[in-house]
Amino acid sequence: MKKLFHPLLLIVLLSAVIGSGMLRRGHEWGDDWAWYVLQAKSIVDGSLDEFIAISDFTNYQSTTHLGPLAYPWGYPLILVPFYALNGISPMTLKIPGLLFFAGFLICLYLFAKTRFTRTESLLFVSLFAFNPMLLEFLDYILSDIPFLFFSTLTLYLVMQRNESRTRYALIGAAIFFTTFLRATGLLLLGCFLMIEFFKLIEHRKEWETVKRIVLNAFIVCAMFVLLWLANALIFPGGGESYLSQYKNLTADLVRGFIGAYFTVFGTFFGNSTGWSYVYYFVLIFASLGAWIHRKDDLYFILFFAVWMLVHITYPYWQGARYIFPLLPIFIYFAFQGMKFAVGRLSDKYRWTGQRVMYGFWILLAGYYFVSSSVSAFNNVRNGRQINGPFDPYSMEVYDWVERKTPPDSVLIFYKARVMRLMTGHPSIMINVCDGMLKGDYLILSKKVGENNQVPPEQIASCNLPIDKVFDNRRFIIYEILK
Repeated sequence: MKKLFHPLLLIVLLSAVIGSGMLRRGHEWGDDWAWYVLQAKSIVDGSLDEFIAISDFTNYQSTTHLGPLAYPWGYPLILVPFYALNGISPMTLKIPGLLFFAGFLICLYLFAKTRFTRTESLLFVSLFAFNPMLLEFLDYILSDIPFLFFSTLTLYLVMQRNESRTRYALIGAAIFFTTFLRATGLLLLGCFLMIEFFKLIEHRKEWETVKRIVLNAFIVCAMFVLLWLANALIFPGGGESYLSQYKNLTADLVRGFIGAYFTVFGTFFGNSTGWSYVYYFVLIFASLGAWIHRKDDLYFILFFAVWMLVHITYPYWQGARYIFPLLPIFIYFAFQGMKFAVGRLSDKYRWTGQRVMYGFWILLAGYYFVSSSVSAFNNVRNGRQINGPFDPYSMEVYDWVERKTPPDSVLIFYKARVMRLMTGHPSIMINVCDGMLKGDYLILSKKVGENNQVPPEQIASCNLPIDKVFDNRRFIIYEILK
């Protein structure tokens, strides 16, 4: 019976309650989420090829590419039952994030309990369970939280000590599902094979060990390839267009991203200047922990380095969400660094050092718990405010478009993928005067200035044959006369 009341269960439940309290009835205007939902809709409708044609039109008729033709199909597949249940409902579509975040916390504990004491393991999990940045991110309909679950599951499986074939098959499956969510999951496989290659070189004269290493690597690769072939047979491609974005990469961008990604780890602790000092303090111990465990945890270090290299050289900034998979590694090494430092103290001061270490993490987790709880309470008290593309002014636009325009009329809007999802009309993004005649209706936001659009106050300078047909507090719609 005692197992039913494991403290981990309480932590996970409290995290889920607070996380659910963070959810709002809308979504921000960024439109990656809209394409995920539209991909889920195409699975439900059996219209995968039609979706690719829609995406091709939206991307290639817009001024610039808005994203890949299709994101990896793993997250849209996760959304399918929730979309089938309640359509384009933000609250319903955010439920998978809550479920996968709970799974992520369980994976963290399973990993931590093999390396830390029970108290340390629970503290380790609590830092993530109540972290404001992570809990606030549950309000986004994006693949990052499911990706965090599968990447952490992979790290956990790789770092296990048993040599069973089942474990290696599970590693291959976990890496596939991570890659099925985002292409960068493939880095987990590359790092695994590099580690196995290092083992092979080290034990090259031990034939039985060599055979075991080769067999284990084969099992991982075979499971990954089999699942990937099934994916390729069922779902169309489209992610190849990611590569075309590297034409915008410059040395200045790389230099800027090095500093930006170095500091973005600090957002795990908080966004104010004061929290940056906490980050630098923890960074010292994380560096120490990585050095002390460089042999035992080489896979962590290699994955951390390769992941950072790939994202520093990606030409678009995506903020803290790109370092989510590295946060467990960073905090793990910080714990190990602190434990090592405390262990080096004399017997007279070791117990005091341990209490200071525990006190630091308890205070941090406690602050996270209070801060996140207050945010969740305020959100619920404010009625889970409707925001972004689901606010009343936006809904008026969709309603007008559906009632007043032909279904095949082309809409120009700064968030073309949202407009396509919400109206079903062909939609493109044009932010220069040239090319406006591709559309039939021009929809301008009064709030975003030159963000992927010609601002309303400058549209007259384009000398377009347009007629204003709709106007509310936030949007203007012009018919393009042809």
